[in-house]
Amino acid sequence: MSKQGPKQRTLDFFITKPKTQGQGTSNTASSKNASTANQTKTTTASTSNNATANASTKPKPAVASVPKKSPQNVEEAATSPLVPVASSRSIPNDALSVTSDHSASRSRASTPPASEIADVDMMDEDEEVGYRPSRLKRKFSMASDGEAPLKAGGNTHVKRKSIVISDEEEEPKAKKGKGKPSARPAKRRKTSDPDDDFIAPSDEEEEDDDDLPVVLDEDSPVKKSKTIAKNSSALVLSSDEEEDDIVPVKKKAAKPRLSNVSSTSSITPGATMDGGGIMTAAERRAAAAKVEKSEKEKPYEFLEDVRDKDGIRPGEEGYDPRTLYIPKGAWKTFTPFEVQFWEIKQNHYDTILFFQKGKFYELYEDDARIGHQIFDLKLTQRVKMSMVGVPESSFDFWASKFLARGYKVGKVEQAETSIGAEMRIAAGQGEKSAKGKGKELVKRVLNKVFTNGTLMDGEYLNDEEASHCVSLKEDGENKFGLAILDSSTSEFNLSAFEDDVCRTKLETLLRQLRPKEIILSKGNLSVSTTRLLKNVLPTSCTWTALRSVEGYSYAKTLEELKTLYPPDDDDMGSAASLPEAIQSVIGEETAIEALGSLIWYLRTLNIDKALLSAKNFNIYDPMRRGQGLVLDGQTLSHIEVLLNSDGTDDGTLLKLIGRCITPFGKRLFRIWLCMPLRDIKLINDRLDAVEDLMRHETFETDFMAVVKGIPDLERIVSRVHAGTCKVKDFLKILDSFKKLNTGLSELAETASTFETTSVAGLLRSVEDLKPYLKNVKKMFVASADDANELVPESGVDEEYDAISAEINEIESELDSKLKKFEQKLGIKLEFWHSITGTKDIYLMQVNTADKKKVPKEWQKHNDTKAKARYMVPELATLIRKLKEARESTKTVIKAFISRLYAAFDADRDVWLRTVRVTAELDCLLSLSKASVAIGTPSCRPEFVDSEEAFVDFTEMRHPGIAMALGARGGGDFISNDVKLGGSETPKIMLLSGPNMAGKSTIMRQTCVGVIMAQLGMYVPASTARLSPVDAILTRMGAYDNMFSNSSTFKVELDECSKIIRDATPRSLVILDELGRGTSTFDGIAIAGAVLHHLATHTLALSCFATHYSSLTNDYKYHPNIRAMHMATSIDEEKRELIWLYKLVEGVAPSSFGTHVASLAGVPANIVQRADVISEDFSRQFAERLAGRTAGAVPITAQVDLSYLCKLLSGKMSLDENKVRKREVLKILKTAARSYGNP
Repeated sequence: MSKQGPKQRTLDFFITKPKTQGQGTSNTASSKNASTANQTKTTTASTSNNATANASTKPKPAVASVPKKSPQNVEEAATSPLVPVASSRSIPNDALSVTSDHSASRSRASTPPASEIADVDMMDEDEEVGYRPSRLKRKFSMASDGEAPLKAGGNTHVKRKSIVISDEEEEPKAKKGKGKPSARPAKRRKTSDPDDDFIAPSDEEEEDDDDLPVVLDEDSPVKKSKTIAKNSSALVLSSDEEEDDIVPVKKKAAKPRLSNVSSTSSITPGATMDGGGIMTAAERRAAAAKVEKSEKEKPYEFLEDVRDKDGIRPGEEGYDPRTLYIPKGAWKTFTPFEVQFWEIKQNHYDTILFFQKGKFYELYEDDARIGHQIFDLKLTQRVKMSMVGVPESSFDFWASKFLARGYKVGKVEQAETSIGAEMRIAAGQGEKSAKGKGKELVKRVLNKVFTNGTLMDGEYLNDEEASHCVSLKEDGENKFGLAILDSSTSEFNLSAFEDDVCRTKLETLLRQLRPKEIILSKGNLSVSTTRLLKNVLPTSCTWTALRSVEGYSYAKTLEELKTLYPPDDDDMGSAASLPEAIQSVIGEETAIEALGSLIWYLRTLNIDKALLSAKNFNIYDPMRRGQGLVLDGQTLSHIEVLLNSDGTDDGTLLKLIGRCITPFGKRLFRIWLCMPLRDIKLINDRLDAVEDLMRHETFETDFMAVVKGIPDLERIVSRVHAGTCKVKDFLKILDSFKKLNTGLSELAETASTFETTSVAGLLRSVEDLKPYLKNVKKMFVASADDANELVPESGVDEEYDAISAEINEIESELDSKLKKFEQKLGIKLEFWHSITGTKDIYLMQVNTADKKKVPKEWQKHNDTKAKARYMVPELATLIRKLKEARESTKTVIKAFISRLYAAFDADRDVWLRTVRVTAELDCLLSLSKASVAIGTPSCRPEFVDSEEAFVDFTEMRHPGIAMALGARGGGDFISNDVKLGGSETPKIMLLSGPNMAGKSTIMRQTCVGVIMAQLGMYVPASTARLSPVDAILTRMGAYDNMFSNSSTFKVELDECSKIIRDATPRSLVILDELGRGTSTFDGIAIAGAVLHHLATHTLALSCFATHYSSLTNDYKYHPNIRAMHMATSIDEEKRELIWLYKLVEGVAPSSFGTHVASLAGVPANIVQRADVISEDFSRQFAERLAGRTAGAVPITAQVDLSYLCKLLSGKMSLDENKVRKREVLKILKTAARSYGNP
């Protein structure tokens, strides 16, 4: 074969210097020696061992490995037979430009920064532990086909082609005798790009193949050439290692385009045609390896067809979103870390799991994609798994973010460091990793699962209100059992009751608590109960449905309780060791089963022991009948006690009078407001305390100084018991209790000068905390290294003292070694420690100028401009012992803190009593501040103990509206006198008047006045006299309930039925426009019948608002009904209606509906026509009602006569209540006298 001319030379000519006759190329060694002898540093060619040297033999080329960034950005080289054909697309012969984006490659292979904790869990078994930093690209210039070669020192301009060798490609070692060997082991390819055209073969592949192309020498003059044409494109070669082997391997063979292949090209010896492309044996093996690796990186098949552990798919009946089915075969393919991850994830598939990896928390697979989609966290690929990572320090922030979106969050923590894992292996407590390299997978455990209803840590509790989780059971007969948990304070409440058809008690409980999570069993709740929950519960409430196999039955729950609270030797009964609240509900299956479901659920979250061990169980009665003023769910809603109609607290009674400044005080005040007092003595005692505080304004200032800066002690005490309290919080509560102890003592001295002893008696009930604080503080001292770390006081913990002595001894020995080295070497030496962890400690640091004096056996670690750092082999054993001792110290300190917390928790009742007294004092101050803020007139209510209930307010105002008007600078609120019951006043006020005249305001302010009075504060009136009310029952507003499938009229009658059933002679009833949701005649009939029953038989204090004028005429005879109306002024010419907002006796002349229509902007012609129709209808209706008689007895009187006849015949009997019996007979007697004188 003859020599090629200049125009026929291919790319290999510029890579390998052409051989002349006499220059043999029998082996790589001779080629290398020749290159060294002539000082040209040309790239050596690796040829077959059997090749014969002659001048006509063309050397085999070394072709750069070319990674493809993407199909859009890469043009396949098809102009030379030496360049593997990767595409059938043709490109110009005079330009070949292939670029590699290093930043993109790094992005695919990058991981979060590592720490001293091993982060090698995701590596393949044969993957290197360390990562080599990428180096700068090295540039080489090569002439294109058919062009003259570059001449040394010449200025010849030629066109050049660009090729990139990426850092990310695998670079195998050179075979011995096949060119200069690589200086370092080849870097393993970290990521796989399906679009790569070239893959470097492994070392084994090289050994089997003698037909390898040449190796590029970094010292080649081609690389150092500076003769670069202005219009040429440079061939760029990038390499991590000196003289790395670069082998072209075909990833995907494509049929070559013959028009782009040189006629002088020849097939490489040993190559075959595969699919139209050129592939060597090494290329085929590399391609197969790449296919195998690609198969390993395919997504998990079980995530493509998601099923739960029972094999049920999403959307199918019985699907459990908490579990995930993973086939047995999949476990065999997992890496050790994947096994660790999926063992946890398969039981918490609906939970966002944060896995601790060194100094980061990482999310994988679906969790990672959720984080990316919702919060735009950067999504990366890690082998098969999608991943996002967040720094360890920001875990609380991101966990709160996911919780706010309604997700469950799991925290998987590393239970040990890498040193701890090695120590465990050395102690024979574990097995080596399956990787077979002596590596140990760091233990990770699911610490806890966070849900919105079971949060314990203050970092996730966004408000100061109680965070309730409610477990609910129903037995199908309107019997309910509930287990209520406030996880922030470890308080359990149990409740069991039989409810009415409207679920009044259940609704009241839910409105009082506003749970953040509810636990129920699938198929257990009735349709009516489910509808109530959907209507009452806030939209943010989390619903957790348990399957039939989940939770505990009645018997199983009792067994679990006996295991949790085992009986003592002195206990005679099997249940004697259980908390009293649990003992009181034994026999109530619904309550016990609800508790069993809650216990089971807490165990799945891994927080059951922390909460149940507190034994803080109580009984919750939502109505507390006979103990206080009952405010049921409807009343709380209608009067806007806790929330307004928009679901916020703006304008509510809680916002108006709730002025507590401590978190635990605010929670207690909410309970006070939902359950006001009824006992006159208790009410007056509270009023005495409020008046004392109002008279001594400085007391409030002193109290604020005491509690300023105090954290939520009630919650932190609970966390101390659970063992989850942070050290800084523990130190803070110790200081807070010390401050409270001093402050409350001083306040008690001040309160001793008050007119009454209410406040002083409350403050004196607090024990002296000094001995308790001293007992705890003598056990520890603050760490000198970390202010937020505690260490045992000397002599308290023998194990800690021994390890501390060992550490001091090792550190002293290291300091001694340092001095010896300084004397021996005669240079300044010092120890250097990394600030980012404990991995790099006791490195020997020297000045840069003294580096030459450093012993050769010292291993260089890193350099700075002024210092050099070394690892000293002689100190390695001591440093290792020091690391292990420090690791043991962590374990000892952790155990000591647990004992310290237990010692504090032993006096938990003392701490909580102090918190309770502080909270009560805060609530009393809130009432006193609210009493002052309502303005004038205001007064202390006077309570009268009488058999009959009555209410008498003079010049009463609505506190919320009055304060709002004052804040806006508007006019004064028009006050009114409200009197219900008593010796001279009927109990029922039949209220009439036009729309917008103030009827609803009058009724609401009456209810608010009663609540404020029985709460123990001043009321916005000149005078207030009343007998305590046992319940406030309301029926107000017009609205339907689509969740309960109820129309507006049905809702009215449901509420009305509940009032008639529950009201007593001591209740306050509010009925607003009953009967408007049906026909006029039916509405009048229902309203009249209910009014008559309330006035004659129920005898409750009532405000009955209506637009039915006929009712005022029908019942004007009744001695227990008093007609009242809201005064108005009318200008008939202008059709203007002026509301006077004054409550006066008598019947309103009209509802003035057409006047309101005119005010609303209804066209005048329509209003005029409506006015004519209204007058005609009123006339006809009056004539029709006038004939409603049967003989001489009016229809309204026939009901009373019928009742008397049934009493005389024995078909009915009078009520057993003496007051009601006396009043009913008195009313019937008085009414009978009025029949003849209508």
